[in-house]
Amino acid sequence: MSFTYRTILISLLSALLPQMVAAQSPPTIDVQQNGDSYLIRVEATLPAPARQVWAALTNCARAREFVPHLESCRIIEKDPAGRWDVRENVANPPLLPRIRTVVRNEYTPTSGFTYRLVSGDMKVSEGSWSVKAAGNSTNVIYAARVQPSIAAPSFLVIGAIKSDLPSMFENLAILSGKLASQTER
Repeated sequence: MSFTYRTILISLLSALLPQMVAAQSPPTIDVQQNGDSYLIRVEATLPAPARQVWAALTNCARAREFVPHLESCRIIEKDPAGRWDVRENVANPPLLPRIRTVVRNEYTPTSGFTYRLVSGDMKVSEGSWSVKAAGNSTNVIYAARVQPSIAAPSFLVIGAIKSDLPSMFENLAILSGKLASQTER
């Protein structure tokens, strides 16, 4: 194969890799109302190595690439050893006011992290992400409890959560694939 054909082939594969990575079975999503808060559990298998999924999940600078409606993510404070950080996130969901949260993340390197609300526009925002290698894929579990500060009908809140989660996991798979292809270059 000549240099030109190899270059074209590599370019095509690089362009198609994110779309190929995103081709996955849809995540299993469960959202339940629990009093004034909502319990969320999502399980998915992403077709990317665990180290790239972990890198995508913990990369504040690139969080906008997979979190729907996220305007910004900024690390306010962090542990030099990487065991925790405090982040400010600003989201701008449709038909709602901007939501600012400050959360503290506690990391178990390469396998998961928990987060809890420190301050912001939510009454409750706490949860966890779990990442586990499964061959060339990664099993990801997201569990959370959230309670908005504004009153909204539960069917709207549940509908908004359920509509954003599939794209969040698809975008996470795409970003993980981009990180994998950048690592391999």
